[in-house]
Amino acid sequence: MSRDIGWVTAGNQRHVRWGDSTRHRAVRFFGKIFPWPSLAVLLALMVGVACSNSTPTAEVEPATTAAPTEAPTPATAPEVVAEPVSEEAKPPLPTATNVPPPTATAVPEPTAMPTKAPAEPPPAPMLQLPNVADTVERVRGAVLSIVAESIVQDRFGNRRSNFGSGTGVIFSRDGLALTNNHVIEGATNIIVTMDDGSQLEAELLGADALADLAVLRIPGTFETFLPLKQDVKLRVGEWVIAIGNALALPGGPTVTVGVVSALGRTIGGSGGSPLYDLIQTDTVINPGNSGGPLISLEGNLVGINTAVLRGGGGGSGRPTIEGIGFAINMETAVLVSDQLINDGRVKWAWMGVFLADLIPEMAAELGLPIREGVVIQDVLQGGPSDRAGIRPGDIILSMDGNKIATVTDLTRLLRTKFFVGLEIEVELFREGSTETLVLALGERPRR
Repeated sequence: MSRDIGWVTAGNQRHVRWGDSTRHRAVRFFGKIFPWPSLAVLLALMVGVACSNSTPTAEVEPATTAAPTEAPTPATAPEVVAEPVSEEAKPPLPTATNVPPPTATAVPEPTAMPTKAPAEPPPAPMLQLPNVADTVERVRGAVLSIVAESIVQDRFGNRRSNFGSGTGVIFSRDGLALTNNHVIEGATNIIVTMDDGSQLEAELLGADALADLAVLRIPGTFETFLPLKQDVKLRVGEWVIAIGNALALPGGPTVTVGVVSALGRTIGGSGGSPLYDLIQTDTVINPGNSGGPLISLEGNLVGINTAVLRGGGGGSGRPTIEGIGFAINMETAVLVSDQLINDGRVKWAWMGVFLADLIPEMAAELGLPIREGVVIQDVLQGGPSDRAGIRPGDIILSMDGNKIATVTDLTRLLRTKFFVGLEIEVELFREGSTETLVLALGERPRR
């Protein structure tokens, strides 16, 4: 009977006692520990189970080789094989092999589509204030300071000289200048002072009280002048510059800046006749500015300064009027200056009537079926309208096919389109019906 391995302890040391040679002892040891017939049966079963599995996995092979090296017991060996078999029995997930992610192939990302970037808006222009100084420097050589001398009688019958001042503007190279009629009216001597301080005597070519304009001739040739242009297009709110001999102050002209406040204004003139189609401006216009130029920021002549409204305040009970000046527009200036240069006077077409606007309130009060037109207030006996059969109370609706809504409309036609001797058809509203009469225009009498 073979001897077992035993441990002999001597003090703190352990000594191995060997019964036989090493080879025999190993055979006896493994023969006792491992039951080889049983291990063969176990391996056969393991191989059979592995072969019956339809899908061998990587975990089965290590199970067969791990048994002899790790010395497992018969109870632990089957657990190593059964665990992967039960995992392989689970059906595969369909999403893992059959269905691709829809976002991968079906729908492209919106950002992948080629798009054109919108153009950036241009930067807003910077606000720039008007350069008045450069404009004034270019045009001031065309501005005249005018002193008009007239002879008047005092209350004792003594004759003496009276002096008035104003402003003018040169509009041609050969020295033609424009100013207001009320600046030179009744003058026996007209002296102009140039921008360089030189003084010259001016010749009066003609004047018109109705338009309050006069044309002078200055001796010499001038490089700086502001030509008259009839097709000036002004807008309300546009910047304008007034240059003039304000209050006859020494040291050169006075410059003020403002805007166009309104267009087409009508006010009473210096001689009692209304001034039509005026430019209203808040540019400061003082005595002495009359006849001076109203210019644009580009240096173009856009009007002739002629009047200013002032008054009120000071305990009078009336509101103080400030900042309301008026200038004659260029359409009137060109028309009048042409006739003054050629004929020395203006021939205005004339009807011989006194007129007023038909306002809607008046029309409603009288029960009239019309709401606009020009009312005939009075007719001068023997005048053109009297001869044509026009009577007080008639309402003018149109003249020669041109609709008439206001007195300004009628006056503009008489000044710009109609002329002396022209026969026109006048449509009237009279006693509830309309009538058409033929009117031969006459010439307006000179005062």
